[in-house]
Amino acid sequence: MRSFAIALAATAAMPMPGFAQEVVREADAVEDNDEAREIVVTGSRFGGRTTTQSSTPVDAISREALQQSGRVDLIQMLKVQVPSFSAPRPLASGVGDFIQPPSLRGLGAGELLVLINGKRRHTTADLNSSNGIGRGDVAVDFNAIPTLAMSRIEVLRDGAAAQYGSDAISGVINMILDRSLGTIAQAGYVQTTKGDGDTYEASAATGIPLGANGVLRLTAAYQDRDGTNRARADTRQQYFGTNAAGRPVAPSGNYGSGVGLTPSNGTLDPREARFDRNVFQQGDQPNRNYQLFYNLVAPLPGGTELYSFGGYNRLDGDIQYFFRRPGQDETVRALYPDGYSPGLDTRLENFSTAIGLRGDDLAGFGWDLSTVYGVSTVRTTYVDSVNVSLGAASPSRFYRGGSDFYQWTSNLDFTREIPVGDDQPFRLAFGAEYREEAYRLFSGAPDGYRNGGVLIPDGPNAGRPGPIGSQPGPSNGPDDRASITRDSVAMYGEVEKQFFGRLLLSGAARHERYSDFGSTTNFKAAGRLGLFGGLALRGSYNTGFRAPALAQSGYNASNTLILNGAQAIVRVAAVDNPAARLAGATDLKPEQSRNVSIGTVFEAGGFTATLDAYRIKVRDRIAISSTFQDARLTSYLAANGQSGFAALSFLTNAVDTETKGIDLVMNYRHRFGGGSRITATLAGNYNKTTFDRIAGTPAPIAALGITTPLFDLTQQLRFSDSLPRDKITLDLNYARGPFTFSVTNTRYGRVATVALLNRTPAQVAALVQGYDVRLVPSVGSAANSDIIQRFGAKILTDIDVGWQATRALRLSVGAQNVFNIYPDENIASTVSSVAVGSNGADNAGTQPYNAVSPFGFNGRSVFMRGSYSF
Repeated sequence: MRSFAIALAATAAMPMPGFAQEVVREADAVEDNDEAREIVVTGSRFGGRTTTQSSTPVDAISREALQQSGRVDLIQMLKVQVPSFSAPRPLASGVGDFIQPPSLRGLGAGELLVLINGKRRHTTADLNSSNGIGRGDVAVDFNAIPTLAMSRIEVLRDGAAAQYGSDAISGVINMILDRSLGTIAQAGYVQTTKGDGDTYEASAATGIPLGANGVLRLTAAYQDRDGTNRARADTRQQYFGTNAAGRPVAPSGNYGSGVGLTPSNGTLDPREARFDRNVFQQGDQPNRNYQLFYNLVAPLPGGTELYSFGGYNRLDGDIQYFFRRPGQDETVRALYPDGYSPGLDTRLENFSTAIGLRGDDLAGFGWDLSTVYGVSTVRTTYVDSVNVSLGAASPSRFYRGGSDFYQWTSNLDFTREIPVGDDQPFRLAFGAEYREEAYRLFSGAPDGYRNGGVLIPDGPNAGRPGPIGSQPGPSNGPDDRASITRDSVAMYGEVEKQFFGRLLLSGAARHERYSDFGSTTNFKAAGRLGLFGGLALRGSYNTGFRAPALAQSGYNASNTLILNGAQAIVRVAAVDNPAARLAGATDLKPEQSRNVSIGTVFEAGGFTATLDAYRIKVRDRIAISSTFQDARLTSYLAANGQSGFAALSFLTNAVDTETKGIDLVMNYRHRFGGGSRITATLAGNYNKTTFDRIAGTPAPIAALGITTPLFDLTQQLRFSDSLPRDKITLDLNYARGPFTFSVTNTRYGRVATVALLNRTPAQVAALVQGYDVRLVPSVGSAANSDIIQRFGAKILTDIDVGWQATRALRLSVGAQNVFNIYPDENIASTVSSVAVGSNGADNAGTQPYNAVSPFGFNGRSVFMRGSYSF
C-alpha cells in the first residue's frame, strides 16, 4: 500500500453528508422518526430531499422499521422492507451460507453497490462457488454491521455508476450511521415453533458528546444462533450388501433401498435395522457473530468538521455437509464405521475505518476529503473429515484455505451553488477518486490435498485407489494460491438546476482508469417535472459498468456440488489457470450497462405514491461457466499436462441480459383526533430477465465433440428465474398511546430451477405428477427431457406488538410467518420413480425443500425483544 499522505492526496467522487447536523438524543430520534426518515441524501451531491422530490426512486427505511418482527440479520430485514430486494438462504454452500448474496431489481450481488455514510464499503474476500444463487459473484457482508449502529438505510433503485463508480448498476444501498446522544441497550430471543433455531441477541449503543455539536457513538452487538433442520430420514442402503457368493457389493443409493421400500444391492447388513437415519441437515447453519462499530463527528475551528467511522466483526459458523454412508468409497471405515458428515468451521472477519475532514467554505466551495480502508478475511477448516488416500492414519481436521481482500479508497469532493439570476442556483460538483485493491488466496494443509497412496482396504473396490483429498473436497493446493493487486483513478462532475420552480434537471459524468483493464466513461441524465395537484413525472438514463472483482480473476478451488442429483467434485479454475486456458477461458472484461427509468409521483396530504418502470441492459455479465464433465475433456487436459480434472468450470463473460420491471410504492398516514395514528404502505416489484446473447460451447471443448454450452440451462435459470419475478408487501402500523401493532404481509412470487437432467419419458411420467414443471429437450437427446421445477407464490404474515412501558423501556413480542407457510417441496423420490431408474430432486428423499426458496423453509418463529434508553 502507498503512504497515507499519498492516499489522501489522491482523490475520489463521493456524496458529502450535510455539515453541522444537529445532534439529538436517542429518545427524541425515535419520536421524530416518521418525519426524519423521509429526507434522503443518496443519489445526489446537493443535499437532502424528500423521497417524492427526488428525480430517481429512493427508499428510506428507519432502524425501527428494520427491526420490526424480531429479525436479527440485516439482510433479512431489508428483504421484507424493500420489494425489489431479495436474498436466498443457501444450503451447505460454504461461506455463502452466511453471506447470503443480495439482489436488487433482479440483478446479482456484484451489480449492487453498498455505501456507509456515503462511502464505498469493501466486499467479502470470498467468491461464491456454490451451486446456487449468486454463483460466481462476490458480495458485501451485511453481517458485519450492527443494526443498532444505524439511523436509517437508503436504497437508490437506479443505476448510478456515473456518480459512484463500479458496481452501481442495479442501484445503491447507503447505510446512514446513528449520531445521536444517549444510551440504548437491547436484547432479544427468537425460536421456531419446531423448537430449533434458538437465536439470542444483545446489543448496546451510547453517544458521548464532543463539544457543542460533536458526538462519538459506540455500538457493540452479539448474536448467537442455533441451526434449524428440516431434513428427512435417509432411507438409502448404508452398508455393503452381500451377493449370492458371499462377497460384498456396493450399497444402492436409491431412495428406500435400506428399509425394504425399493430393492437393495445384495442382502442387507443387519446393521441397517439399527442405523439412526436422521443423519442429514437442511436449514440454517449455527453461527456466532460479534460486532463493534463507531461513528465520530467533531467540529473544528473555522467551520471545519472531523469525522470518522468504522468497525470490526467476527462471525464463527459451523456448516454440515451431506452425509457419507459407511459403504461409500469416501469413507474410511476404520475411522467412521457408521459413516460421517464432514463439516466446515468458518471464520469471517471484517475491519474498516474511515477518516475525513469537510467544510462549507473553501474559496466558496463545500469540500470533503476522506480516506477509507477496509479488509475482509476468510478462514475455513474441514472437521469430522478424512482423506481416504491416507487410510486410517488420516487426520480428521484439515485447514482448507483462506482469502483476504483489501480496499483503500481516498476521496476529495467539491460542491458549489452559483447564482444565475433567479431564485434557484446552478449547482456544481466535481472531484476525483483513487482506489487500491488487493486479493490473496492461500493454500491449505498438505494432508488435505495430497495423495497418500493408500488403497481402499475392504469392500467391492478393495485394492483400488480411493478419493484423493479431504472430504467434502480437497483443500487448496499450492497451485491454487493467488495474489492480485490493482489501482484505479477516477474523475467526475455533476450539475443540477431547477427551472420555473417545477422542472429539476441533473447530469453526471465519470471517467475511470483501471490498471488491469483500461478506461471507462459513464454518464447519467435525470429529471423531475412537477405537473399539478401533487403529480409529477421523473426519469433517468445512465450508462454503467462493473469491474471484475479480483476474486473473480484469481479464484481457484475444488468444491463438492450436486450435479444431476449426484455429488461431484468440481474444479473452479482461475481464468489464467493452464487447464482453464486449454478449455477456452479468456481474460475477463468489465460488464457494461444501459439503464433507463421513467416514473410518476403523486403526493396529497398523508398519501404518496410512486410508480417507476425500468429497463437494464447488461453486456458481458460475469458468471461461472457450465460444469464440463466428460472423459474426453479429462483425457485432453491430461494429454496437455493438466491431470486430475474430472469436472471443470471457470469464470467467463458468458451472457448479455435485459431486465425489465416496475416498482410501485404507496404510503398513507393518518393521525386521529385522540392521538392515535395509522400508517399503511403497499409496495411491489415485478421484473423479468431475458437473454440477448448466450455464448456457445468453447471451441477447444467443441472440437472434442462435447456439446455442453458455455452457459447451460442450469446457469441460465439462476439469472432469469431463481429470484421472484414479483414481490408485494403490505405493511400496516397502528399506534395508540404506549401501544403499537404492526402486520406485514409479504407475497413472494414464483421461482424456478432445473430439478433433473436427461430423464427418459418413463422417468418423467413417474416423477412429475403433482408438481408444476416445464420440460425442455435434453442436449443431444431427442427423447429425453430436462425437468424445470417451478415453486409457487406464497404469502407470509408477520406481526409485532410493542409496548412503551416507560419513556425509557420498550417491550415487543410477535411472530414471523404466523401461518407457518412452507415452500413447495422438491420433486420427490418414490418407489415408482426408483422402479424406472431415477431418484427425485430431493437427494433420495432427505432434502424436501429447495434453496431457491426466497423466504427459506423454517416455518413459524416467535420472538420477544426489549430495549432500554437513557
